[in-house]
Amino acid sequence: MNQNESKKEVLIEFKHLTKKFGHFTAVNDLSLQIFQGEVLGFLGPNGAGKSTAMKMMANLLNPTSGEVWVNYNHKLEKLTKYNQDYLLDNIGFLIENPAFYENNTPRQVLTLFAKLKGYPRNKIHERVEEVVQMIGMGQWIDNKLGTFSKGMRQKIGIVSAVVHDPAIIVLDEPHTGLDPKARREVRDFLLKLKNLNKTVFLSSHLLYEVSEVADRIAIISHGILVACDSLDNLEEEAKRSVIDLEMIGWENPGETIIKLKETVGQFLSGPIYYNRDQKIFELQFDGSQEKQYEMLHKLISAGIKVIEYSVPKAGLLEDLYLKYVSESDKTFKQFQKKAVKVESIL
Repeated sequence: MNQNESKKEVLIEFKHLTKKFGHFTAVNDLSLQIFQGEVLGFLGPNGAGKSTAMKMMANLLNPTSGEVWVNYNHKLEKLTKYNQDYLLDNIGFLIENPAFYENNTPRQVLTLFAKLKGYPRNKIHERVEEVVQMIGMGQWIDNKLGTFSKGMRQKIGIVSAVVHDPAIIVLDEPHTGLDPKARREVRDFLLKLKNLNKTVFLSSHLLYEVSEVADRIAIISHGILVACDSLDNLEEEAKRSVIDLEMIGWENPGETIIKLKETVGQFLSGPIYYNRDQKIFELQFDGSQEKQYEMLHKLISAGIKVIEYSVPKAGLLEDLYLKYVSESDKTFKQFQKKAVKVESIL
């Protein structure tokens, strides 16, 4: 835990959480903290254990072992069947695809959700209209859900998780079935929640969407947490990243690459590439923010006219994700081989 995290209040904590289905271990000794006001991106391949962990948090599944702890009145309490009603009241859940009665309207559904969660009745009407507007669905609020597309229903499912104004929102694959415009609206919605200091636990396969909103990234593979940190820290730990560099005043890519090597070569961890489609140079380095700054200073001091200098977070997250999952796959296969050998001996 870094210094900044130690100052934040823990709202959710998984302690050695494990879930087995027969001989299959879906979640394996998962320990994870979710802090006040952060968006935590929960990533992993299909079958990695993301939804299972979220269902245990929602008390829809009982852990085989381990515990879920929830913050109530600034104190963590272990989640049980006896306290689940009040502990989970301050959490909004969207787990898997939402299902609604087709003859109902968003106004009716969201009003019911708000009442069930104890939202002040004299404020429900205003709150329902507010959240529907936040997701860009205001003109559909009184239309029957049976006329909605899958993506539109998904958006209503998302706001159903926040209509009672919870402090914590748990969203499992909220981008499912959404077109690019709707994905952008959901991304903007998540940023609004972030600006309101809400805590969001977000599972998604769309790495770009996660990279745009998440403060920290947790990657799970074969039920095991293989990485958890900010994107910048994961980048530095992996000792590899790419800077996209766009300049003016150059003509020959080959000669420019030579000049770039002479200027910042000591900071690089790999070759320099020229992307002809985007007309940018790609500089590989070890992910250190200090080196990133020093390179920019050297380039400008050398008279190189830099007009774009950035680390593409979406591509970076994809590379890191594939790295950690690939390493986990190798470890899991080695474990399986050893298990088979032990069984054959027995």
